[in-house]
Amino acid sequence: MKFQRRVALLIVALLACTAVLLGACVPNEAPDDRKLVSLNPSEDDVSDFDSDFLAENEYITINDVVSVTPTNVAVFGQLTELAISEGVDSVRITGGVDISAHEKCSGNYFIISVDLPGHTAATFAATAMKGEEELGDPLTFSAPYDATAEERLDGNSVSVGKDSRLYFTKYLSDYLGKELYTASQVSEIKSTVASTYKAYLSRAKGNQIAMIYVFLPDMTTLDPSVFHEEDAALKDPDLLTRYQQIVNAVGGTMATVVDMQTVLQAELDAGKDIYDLYRQTDSHPTEYTSFLMYREVMKHITALDSDVTPYTLDDFNMESLEVLGGDLVSYRELDNEQITETITLLKPKFSYIDGVKNIRVYNDTENGDYTYFTTVNSTDAFTAGVERVVVKSDRTKLPNLLVYRDENAVGASLLLANSCDQTVLVRSGDFNISLTDAGQYRDKEEGKSIVDFIVVFVSESNMGTAFRVSD
Repeated sequence: MKFQRRVALLIVALLACTAVLLGACVPNEAPDDRKLVSLNPSEDDVSDFDSDFLAENEYITINDVVSVTPTNVAVFGQLTELAISEGVDSVRITGGVDISAHEKCSGNYFIISVDLPGHTAATFAATAMKGEEELGDPLTFSAPYDATAEERLDGNSVSVGKDSRLYFTKYLSDYLGKELYTASQVSEIKSTVASTYKAYLSRAKGNQIAMIYVFLPDMTTLDPSVFHEEDAALKDPDLLTRYQQIVNAVGGTMATVVDMQTVLQAELDAGKDIYDLYRQTDSHPTEYTSFLMYREVMKHITALDSDVTPYTLDDFNMESLEVLGGDLVSYRELDNEQITETITLLKPKFSYIDGVKNIRVYNDTENGDYTYFTTVNSTDAFTAGVERVVVKSDRTKLPNLLVYRDENAVGASLLLANSCDQTVLVRSGDFNISLTDAGQYRDKEEGKSIVDFIVVFVSESNMGTAFRVSD
């Protein structure tokens, strides 16, 4: 891996030399009133090139330039200790005739989206900024032109937003309401949920049951400031989103709906930061939000079964630690060892039952990897925390659950399993409710014919998968 990185850095360094030599032919130079610090190594310098930086000065380093599309790149860099001590808070990148991008840093790093001026490699200048004040000389670096660059086709394409923030590209479509159900499709969803609940209730034979849907919005639904102004301005305020369509449709049935948008907005109104609720470099919610999802479900369970005692925040110790960058960084092909974040773990004061504690939730915590997925041969493989598993606690007076979920509900679903008797955690992404499973995993000792509760966790970005309809 180190050898491959050296080769890649060597190629970029050579491109920088070429860009400088061809600068007179390409109209992409920085403004005339800026003194450029040239990155122009000799052949000997290139042959021994072993730096972690493509370019650097006393205030900033350019660590990587990643092609997003043929004419757009993501520029990743870091602030030096001097820059941090002198209050640098943003970086401006300029080039060509009218290219200028000025974005705030995130801690000690910055990620800025820049368009190339044409179908060719380009030279840009990055300037450390303290408010509107320039500190130090602009730093010249080269951005490659890659005619083959394209967005990921697997739904995991990542865009660079405002102020060095990342988000799944599909979140913008969700926010703008580009993916909507027709009126007849909404009716179909409502009818399907209603008929499933009716069949579930019929099999319960008088026993108290509940089918609980928990909907989790995209981070950008709660905080659209991650989008650039020109993108956010495209939203029609009178247009419902798919999230709102589903909440309204399922809410019109006998099923119970937990709208986490309302819950999380209350947390923000009470003073929480958006990154108390969602990871900054990862697409998943924080452990605190996982607890809130669990808490909201338990409100409905305890209303019907007084034998259940839910956990509270007092049952956890909070521990902050710095971890590797998450899946947004990896999918954007940036270095997750350099782009890190601080997260808060909820460490239980209680003991997990064997069926829960043996489930590995994160990839490699000993090495600071707190992501849910691991990459093997470029294929995303689930960790055990999102595979199908049956958790038994042998506390027969407690209820049995059948839980459908996506990867954003891993933490919440494990807390549920630890709170109940027997819980079937269906494989992440499988939302086909099976009343056969609901009957198979019932509390037989209590003489029940079906599980006490069916819980369905669905994230906004997975609603198209969870609620499939006719064309």
